[in-house]
Amino acid sequence: MIRSGHTRPRTRIARGFTLIELLVVIAIIGVLIALLLPAVQAAREAARRAQCTNNMKQIGLALHNYESSNQALPPPKIRSGSCTGTYSSNTTGTILNTTAFSMILGYVEQSQLFNAYNFQQTSSNSSWYGAPGQAALAGSAFVNTTVVGSLVSSYACPSDQEARVENYDVTNFGPYSMQEARRSNYGTATGQYTEYNCLTPGTPSLPTDRAMFYSDASTGLRDVKDGLSNTVMIGEKSQNTINWCASFFYFGPYWGSGTHTSTHLVVWPPTSTLAPKSTPNAPWGNQDGTLSCEKNKRGSYAWVMSSEHPGGINVCMGDGSVRFIKDTINPYTWYSLQTIRGGEVLSADTY
Repeated sequence: MIRSGHTRPRTRIARGFTLIELLVVIAIIGVLIALLLPAVQAAREAARRAQCTNNMKQIGLALHNYESSNQALPPPKIRSGSCTGTYSSNTTGTILNTTAFSMILGYVEQSQLFNAYNFQQTSSNSSWYGAPGQAALAGSAFVNTTVVGSLVSSYACPSDQEARVENYDVTNFGPYSMQEARRSNYGTATGQYTEYNCLTPGTPSLPTDRAMFYSDASTGLRDVKDGLSNTVMIGEKSQNTINWCASFFYFGPYWGSGTHTSTHLVVWPPTSTLAPKSTPNAPWGNQDGTLSCEKNKRGSYAWVMSSEHPGGINVCMGDGSVRFIKDTINPYTWYSLQTIRGGEVLSADTY
């Protein structure tokens, strides 16, 4: 009798990843992340820059509406009180009172802040320019702290750090302090800014090559002879200003504080000996760098237009359009974009 054979079932052996295979998979995932991360970051920055552009358009529209109602743009800063002599001389009752950004609050859907602001009181507890020997301020520095410490989303660029509140007191260059002031990211184009002379409010001696804004003075859109689309009205300012030479003090920017650098953005001619370097994101100092105490471009003096956007800054032109200006713009072109009646011939492909 033939006996049928009996076969034993085969046992399947579970096989896992070897160490080499696991390392290969991890390496592939790492490469994919390395490839995708810049694209994700670029997309996020593009969204933030678009929001910044929208902020500047809102500010530009607000300035146009203000000008339509008042037949003039607001001064970048109003210095109240009587004012005689130069900045090193005594002044009487001088108040670093308010800014253009305070005056247009009602046009950027912030009427409640505008109504709460006391324009008869100071917004900053400091004498004019902080110079030694200045007369005491009239008014109180603490009246408007609730307003100037408020966050206005239209005044903050999302690419920068959160707009923090500053509260400090510095006396190494005369009495100069900031009471509960909120930082911001936008300022008015003041061109070749020369406010070291203490001018009588309302009757300043304006330079012929002035920009769209000048302290204690108003400009109408009709005064912009170079064309609104060829003249910068508002620029960006990074909050990352550093302590100048480690012995000075922080200046801004602050949207609601009337210090001379809170809302002013300066571009002097490339031939000037003491000036911000005449390109966006440039440090402050002499052209030869002898007075430049800044660590890097992002740590520039508060007067310099700068941003956290890679490669340049956003600016709002006089017609309300927003353009991106590259860091590599020609210095003469950049300065020409600041003047309102310089008569410069500019081609659209130069900026």
